[in-house]
This record gives sequence, structure tokens and C-alpha cells, in this order.
Amino acid sequence: MTQHHPKDKEQRRLTTRLLSLLTSKKTDPDTRFDSGIALTDIIGHLAISKRGTVTAWYVASPQRWSFLSDGDRNGLLRAHAQRLAELAGRRVHLRITHRPYPVARWAEALHSSAVEPLPGWDRYLYEEQLKVGSMPLDDKVVYYGVTVGRLSGLGRQTHRLLAAGQHELEALTRDLQEIDGTMTAWGMSARQATRADMDWLLARSIGLGLPAPVDVPPQPDAQWHTEDLAEHTTSTEWASPEPYSPHIEVSGQREGQRATRYVSVLTLGRMSLTPIPESGHGPWLQRLDRLRFPYEVSATIDVRDGDEVGKETRDKLAQIHFQVKHHAEHQVDIPQQLARQRQLGLEIEDEIKSEGFAGIATRTLGWYRIAVAGTSPEQVRDRVKRVQKIYKPQVRVVHSADQYRLAREFIPCEPLANDAFKRRLPVITVAGALPAASALVGDRSGSNLGYTSGASRRAVMWHPWRSMEVREGSGLTPIVSTLGGGKSTLAGKIIYDSVRMGAPFTVLDPSGPLTRLCQLPELRPFAKEINLMSAEPGTLCPYRVIPDPRPEHYAPSLPAFRDKPNPQAEADDAYRSALQAAQAQRRTLAVDVLRGLLPEALRTSEATNKALLMASHRADASVHSSPHAIIKALRALGGSLSEHAQHLAELLEGAAAMPQGQLIFPAADGGDDQYLSAHHRLVVMSLRGLSLPTTGVPASEWTLEEQYSMPLLYLAGWYAQRSIYGRDMADRKGLFLDEAWALLSVSSGRALLKKTGRDSRKHNARAMYATQDAADVLTADLGNWIDSAFVGRTIGDEAQRAALEMIRIEPGNGYEDILANLSQRARGSDDRRGDREFIFADGDGGIEKITVDLQHRPALLAALNTTANPHAQRANGPRQTDNPWTHSEVLDLVNGDEGAVR
Repeated sequence: MTQHHPKDKEQRRLTTRLLSLLTSKKTDPDTRFDSGIALTDIIGHLAISKRGTVTAWYVASPQRWSFLSDGDRNGLLRAHAQRLAELAGRRVHLRITHRPYPVARWAEALHSSAVEPLPGWDRYLYEEQLKVGSMPLDDKVVYYGVTVGRLSGLGRQTHRLLAAGQHELEALTRDLQEIDGTMTAWGMSARQATRADMDWLLARSIGLGLPAPVDVPPQPDAQWHTEDLAEHTTSTEWASPEPYSPHIEVSGQREGQRATRYVSVLTLGRMSLTPIPESGHGPWLQRLDRLRFPYEVSATIDVRDGDEVGKETRDKLAQIHFQVKHHAEHQVDIPQQLARQRQLGLEIEDEIKSEGFAGIATRTLGWYRIAVAGTSPEQVRDRVKRVQKIYKPQVRVVHSADQYRLAREFIPCEPLANDAFKRRLPVITVAGALPAASALVGDRSGSNLGYTSGASRRAVMWHPWRSMEVREGSGLTPIVSTLGGGKSTLAGKIIYDSVRMGAPFTVLDPSGPLTRLCQLPELRPFAKEINLMSAEPGTLCPYRVIPDPRPEHYAPSLPAFRDKPNPQAEADDAYRSALQAAQAQRRTLAVDVLRGLLPEALRTSEATNKALLMASHRADASVHSSPHAIIKALRALGGSLSEHAQHLAELLEGAAAMPQGQLIFPAADGGDDQYLSAHHRLVVMSLRGLSLPTTGVPASEWTLEEQYSMPLLYLAGWYAQRSIYGRDMADRKGLFLDEAWALLSVSSGRALLKKTGRDSRKHNARAMYATQDAADVLTADLGNWIDSAFVGRTIGDEAQRAALEMIRIEPGNGYEDILANLSQRARGSDDRRGDREFIFADGDGGIEKITVDLQHRPALLAALNTTANPHAQRANGPRQTDNPWTHSEVLDLVNGDEGAVR
């Protein structure tokens, strides 16, 4: 049996439908429905006009532009230009529209993803919808319509016409296969439009400017005939108030109500576009994404044949040459305009000689329209001015007459309104529009972090557990910024939202500001604050903070073992290996901690290292052991290390008697403690009173308190990390460790972070680490486990380079200045809004600049504010204001066309 590729089957299906269209009988002229538009039929992704022109429609995938290197950007532009050039001799209809993502749908997804949320969840969700409803939450949809060819004699069944039609179909099929190959290749990255895509294109084109439908019914078939187009055309009316009106009126049914919008169509006139990315500007159509209101784009582009362009250009160059020669013969100075034309001609001539007009050197003819809509003529005029402003001074945006026919160009298969404002552009300049460039970051199922603050302003959502539960990735997230960059604000926002949606979080915040989260009324009954400095002796014993693996995590029925030849044996071996690994980690941690309690001269001694390692291997390494076992082993050491080991034992016994040491040395071996319970969703551990050394100060200059603080911080990190293993593997859990630089400075701390990153996927844990320098993360070799990352304000060349490398951005492309200026307040400003800016890499290919905004939660903002304010204690504290929004206003935001829906 012959095997056929799915694409070949689809081509044959389209051919069969086109053939049936050719042979179909005409309807009675007296009863024939006239849609009033040139489009007559849609078959799959093919649109057929009254004249028989066949246009294939495609939907482009979003393209990332932000934070690419200049080399990658140039590569993307050249690839896009090459795909356009491959369409030489064809007309391309570019359409940009938007598909709304209703706030209610996002809230429903967030609600569905929550597991046992805290009381007050409905109120929390209501308040979040209010905030998100004020920001754009729609998807840009980019369509390309490529003219394939023409079918003659539609509906006429004479034998001769039918035979000719079959030949036309064969030619169309070959052309369609060639176009498909071009459109799906990198640089265009488009797919064939589906029946839903075609229906959406009709809805947004015939209902130009109307609120976007929220609930679109599924399409029963991928074929429309003229009479089927009545679904869109009979319910929509277009009117031009007067012959030279600056807008048209579009009316139609939306959600059971009659809606009317005033629509103005603008045309791009003369252009002086600077080269990108060298100029620092982005794609020239992406500027429209900065607008805070809906817009539509329609561009008709004729990609010219290289030979035709070459002949025309050489004729123009010859004319300029003879004009210059004529002026020279009469000894008359060349006019400046002619001199400029001559210089441009020489450049074009050089381009012809080097590349010809094939490939990306070819030219285009284009007409570029932008449509904006409003609820009143005054609003439309204001929006027209805003569009003109964002293109000044490089592009003239013209608001011309004949608005009705200009607006019809947005409908598939409609002809050009007129030949005015024709733009003759190189294909590489047209590629510089890069219509599919989008600011995409985050997901649509998580809590709202804030909004993008780069090329456009869009709501940003992030679900901390989507990576593990959907993408099967790691859960490691570094948060990097200098002092005052907003690490605590961002981490606190993520922790607060996660706990509200039911996910337990354990936090280690040595200095203690995040303990204020436990005092928020909505979290207080479910939160616990622990000051480890006042905990029971032995709480931070290096043997107890690393628990034994739980046998149920190595059950033969788990996916990791059940497909093995002998699941039970495999599970038992894995469990024994995990037990041995835990013992090895306890030895390493104990040695690091005890070494940290010694003076600098002894801490770096080779003899000290040997003695501690030998003693740790002779001491019990079970979870019930303690550092006393190592001291006992030191006293028993003989040979050349005996005297040195005795000296170390005496110093460590002295350290055990100090208040900080008592946290490390339990009063007696054995025992264990539990700080976790099913009731507590938030546990915040602090080390208040601990004096951490200043970053960059050499260890030889540390005070005794600073010296002892480092081992306590290592142990506290391990102590907090136990929360990952104290719950069922599938349960969501979160961990946040501040001051991660200290943990990364010793082998046991690096082992802690690597183990957490490695285990985060199978234990469904989101682990966030905060540090001031991304170099700490890179030198610890954590790159393989990093999922997402946040980079705030970063100062210093080396720190900026490390931050960019951590989020896989090539340094040296000017992004260092962006890092230095994040979250910067104007000089003399007393702004206490609390907004913080970060570069967010979501782990799924999205990287954008975002702003974390907590203005809608003043109590949370006040709790997370670490900026000194001497008046705060004298005031009554921030008051939770009543929500000024009514329920009907929420529904307007969710279902209306302004802001939430385009």
C-alpha cells in the first residue's frame, strides 16, 4: 500500500474542493445572495475572490526580539527578508489583529490550578481581576495572505473551461506547495490558517474596530461559500457620515448588544527608517505595541521580480547619469537634489554589481494602513495623534480621505483603494517591520507579577510550578540584584501569592524583614515565624539538618522504577544510594561548619583539613550523630596529626560553649525536631542578631561574631531545605533562601543548592535563591538546573556580564546599561511606590523587562518595604483601603472592549 504524507493528503483534499467549486452550478440570479465584498469562498486556508484570485492565508508564530544579540537580530531580519524575497512576483497581504484573553478566563485558570487555597481566596481573586483588567491581556495575531494564482470560469461547466480549470489546479497545487515551504521556514515561521483562524480574520476585518467577540463558536467546517459569509456581513454595517469624513462608523452585534465604533484609517507616507538593530530601535511595526488601545494593521506588499527591478533601476541610473553629464557640459553646478539622487544611484549600482536583485536585495511596492477605533469621534482623533506621535519624525502618518475604501482593504481579497502613498522599499527594510515580534513572557495560568515595561505594556503571569508539572523542568530560580534592587519585594510577592493559592513555602531570611509576612491578617493564622538564634541547643546540628531519605519516595510503583526489569531491586538500590549520599553530605557539612568556627590561620591549614576529614570519617554519620562525635575522634587521632588534632578539639569545645555554638552542638546525641505541619503554609526563619560579614571583606578581617555567623547560615540553609523532603513528592512546595552568596562560598553550601536544583523537579519544589552577584551562581556551576531567573539593578562590568550570561544573553550588546538603570528613581525623587524592575527569563524562551507593581495591595507593599522610613513607626501604619470598584465595573473590565479586551 502506498504511504502518503499528511501534507500531500491535505493538498489533495484542497484540490478536490477547488475542483468541486469549479464545477458547481450558478444559483438563480433572482435569489443569489450578494455579500457585498470581493470574497466569495473559503476552502481550508485558501480564500477565493469574485475574480477567481486564490490567496493562501498563514498565521505567523510570535518572534522574540528583546535581549537578542545584534548578530541574532540581524540573522532573524535577513531570514525574514529571504522568505519575503522567495515570494517574488506575488502579492502579500499582511494583517495584524488581536485575540482577547478575557480576564475571567485567566482567573478561572488560576482558580483551577490552586490546591486548597487559604480562606479569602474568592476576595483575593476578585482583587487580582481588578488589577489585571486594567492592563492589556490579548494576543497579537499576525496573518499573511499570499496570492497563489487565479481560477478562471468559476461555476461554468463547459468541457473546455473544466479542462482548463484542471490544468490551473495542477499549477496552483505546485505553487501552493512552494509557498507552504517558504512560509513555514525559519524567518517566517508561519503555519496554515485553521478554520478558527479564518473565522477570526473575517470577524476582525468585517467588524473592523468593534469589540472583539469573547466567545467564538466552533466552526463545523473549513469551507465557506458566499451564502455562508452572511454570518458576518449581515450583522455588521459600515457607514461614512459624509464624503470627506475623517472616519467611518461600524456597527454590529456583540454579546447580544448593538455596538458602534468610529474607525479611522491612517496610511504610512514618506519614511526615513534607520537601520536596525544598529540604531537601537526595534522593528518599526512593533512601535504600535506601545499603544494602550486597540489597533489593526493591513499592508499590501508586491514583492517584485529581480530582473524587472534591475531593468527599471538601470534605466533610472542612466537618466541620472545623463542629467549630471548635461550639467557638466554647460559648466553648471549640480542641484543638491540631483546630487543626492546620484549618490543614492551609485550606492544602488554598487549593490547591483555585488548582489544583483536576487534574494534580499530585491525591492517591494507597498501600501501600509493602520486602523484605530474609538467610542466617539473625539477619542478617535486623540488616538490618531498618538499613532502619529510614536512614528515622528522618521515616518509621516497621513490621515487621508476616502476612509470607506481604505477600511475595506482590511477585508481579505478586497482591492486597493487607490495607488496613493505607494512605498518603494528594499525587502530588507520591509523585513525590519518584523510584525510577529512580541513581548511574550510568563504564562496564562499563574498569579500576576506585574507588567512588561519594554516595547509594550502587557500583564505578566507566572505559575511557579508549571515548569515541573507541565514542562518537566527544574524549579531553580535565582533572583539577582544589588542592594535596593527589589529582591525582597519580588520574592515576597511570589511567596504571598503562592501561599494564598495553597502552596506551602519555607523562607530563610537571615536579616528578618520577610517575617512581616507572618503578621498580615490573611496569612497570620497559617504562618509561623522562627528566630533560629533563640532556638533550642542543637537545632542547627549539621547531622540533623540533613534528613534521611523517606522510603516511600523510593517505592517500586513510582514511574522511575515500575518500568525496570526488577522494580523492587532497582528501588532498593536507589534508596541505599540515597542513604549513603545523605551520610556523605553530613560529613562534608560538618567539616565545613567546624572549619568555619576556627581562626583564619587554622581554617586554611592543610593539617586542619586532613585532621577534620579523618575524624569525620571515623565518626558516626547518621542523622542521630552530632559534632561531638568528631571532637571525640579528633582526640583519638594518633601519628603526626595527634598534637594538632588535640588543639583543634580544645578550640571546638570552647566554641561549643558560646551561644552561637550551642545551636550547632546539641546537649546530647540523638533526637530530632519538626518545624513543619500541615497547618502552617508559611514558615519564615530568621537569624536576627547575626552579624554577617560585608561582601568583599577578606576573611582575615572578620570579627569573631562574623566568623561564627557563616557556619550558622550554612546550617540554616540546610535546615530550611528539609521542607522539600518533609512532604509528599507530588505536593507543591516552595523554598526561598536569601543571602545565597554565603552558601555558595563553601562546598557544602554549593552541594545544598545543587541538590535542591536537582531534586526540585521530582519533588515539585520551586526553589528561589537571592544574591547580589550572578557570578556566585555561575561559579557554583548551577547553570544546568536554572529554570527561570530574575535580574534586577546590577552595577559593575563584571557583575553585569555575569548576570547576562546567567540568563543566556550575549554580553556586549548594550544590555549592560539596561541592567544599571533598572528601578532607578529620578534624582531628588521621594517616590515610595515600591515598583521594582527586573529582567525576567521565564525558562520557556521568553525574556522581557517587567515591572513588579504592588499598588493594589498597600498592606503587602508596606510589609515588604525595606527602605528606611523614620516616620513609619510614628504613624498608625498602612490602612487597607476599601476597594473603590463596584461589581458592575469589574464586569465592564472583564467583558468590555477597553483595556481587558480588544
